Amino acid sequence: MNPAHLRKPQPSLLNSFFFSEEVPFGAAVVRMLMPLAAGIPLVMRFPRIRELYTTDGTPTQLFELFGQGLVLPVLSPWLAVPLYGMLLLAMFCAIIGFRTRSSLIVATVLYPYFSLLDGISTMTKYSVISTHILLLLALSNCGAVWSVDAWLKRRSGPAVVPPVPPRFAVWPVRLMQLLFAFIYFGAAITKIQTEAFFSGEQMRYWMLSNWNYENPVGEVMAMWSPLLLISAYLAVVWEILFGFLVWQPRTRLLMLAVGVLFHFMTWLTLGLYVFPAICVSCYFAFMMEADVLYLRHLARRLRLAPLLSLPVRTSARLLNLMPQFVPASVAWICLLAAAAMGASELEIRLDLYGRNAAPETRRLQPVDAAVARTMLQNDQRVRQRDKFFSFDIGTSTVGGQLANRKNSFTYGQTMIAQINLNPPHEDMWVECVLEDDAGRIIEQFGQFMTRDMLRANFTYEFGNRLVPGHYNMVLKNAKQEIYRRGFELTGKVPADAHASTVMTN
Repeated sequence: MNPAHLRKPQPSLLNSFFFSEEVPFGAAVVRMLMPLAAGIPLVMRFPRIRELYTTDGTPTQLFELFGQGLVLPVLSPWLAVPLYGMLLLAMFCAIIGFRTRSSLIVATVLYPYFSLLDGISTMTKYSVISTHILLLLALSNCGAVWSVDAWLKRRSGPAVVPPVPPRFAVWPVRLMQLLFAFIYFGAAITKIQTEAFFSGEQMRYWMLSNWNYENPVGEVMAMWSPLLLISAYLAVVWEILFGFLVWQPRTRLLMLAVGVLFHFMTWLTLGLYVFPAICVSCYFAFMMEADVLYLRHLARRLRLAPLLSLPVRTSARLLNLMPQFVPASVAWICLLAAAAMGASELEIRLDLYGRNAAPETRRLQPVDAAVARTMLQNDQRVRQRDKFFSFDIGTSTVGGQLANRKNSFTYGQTMIAQINLNPPHEDMWVECVLEDDAGRIIEQFGQFMTRDMLRANFTYEFGNRLVPGHYNMVLKNAKQEIYRRGFELTGKVPADAHASTVMTN
């Protein structure tokens, strides 16, 4: 007889999802990779701490951009520079797992502080993601494995450390996973409401720009409109399905692989560097304990274990040089103090703004007169040609974009002459002129393109008015020739064909 009050309660699905226990291998990898990706821009901004984050510079808080004034205190360089050095050390200590939780708490406080102080350049989307991940890592036990803390605990005595790595509740890792599921789902909802995304214009203009970094591959791919359309739909479908399929055993690796490919393409075509690195490094939060055990078994079968254990053995030899009588907490505090003083000294020695230079070398130098006139004048007019992005001819469209480019047509086909404009532009009257190889005008039609339009089509059906030969379709605006596309008409003139007509959409 088993009384009801003595029966063991069955765990619910929600409890199993959040409170099942695993070795935090995935969180440990995120701890090692994400601060590294987020810390590289911090190191690059170090010489300009005084300008970006202190009272000597011009910090623009994110709150100011939303009209909320100065919310965070702006410190003097003598305080901001040491704090920045402590942030860099905290990131490094989180990577190696030394005083992991304390380092992550310091990073969680200082990283968003400096990011919010510079809402123009430092505060980005990856800053928001990094802040959330740092907080969740601080709440997790990511320093229990593959860390200096774990090695120090193991060195203190074999009786303290069990033979199997400790297991902890997975709820911090689950929150990391849910964070990315919600990020992708929200991004998909935003894209669905953006018409220019599905037409390809938005992605094309981003690929052609250098707002982030140079992206020569994107400049080439921007010319292939069907590829942009297909990529747009695939991206939205993947972002919606990610949160539903990434926890399924059969589709987990597929969704993560597509995500890696997606972020790799943003680096290749859009010039994004830090954002893809942070996102891909956080994908290791989806790594399970069984995955690590399988990889270890595979390494043994391939006889790679000695090679993979080399960094571990090297690190152990270096850590053995540490004196055991110095407590880790004391060493960590001393390192923070050294980082603060070292950052202050390094910033003074760099002297990027010449504060320590002789007075005569700090005088303002005159700017070149031609450069000054270019910077001050605002009457430069945009050339008519620069208002147009492309002018191509073909026979079919996909999602409103020209799907093929042709220079040879036959009777019975309908030519589509598509115009793509660069925003912004004014209301314009645009003409499309059909000329023969001698420059004689055969047809001439036009249409208005309002300031909100980015694309327009002219269609021409080849009937019995033209004879086989070479022709040109010419785009004109404000009595100026913008583009000229030559083509050849081949075949025999059909006797029963209708006369060719020109229409506009």
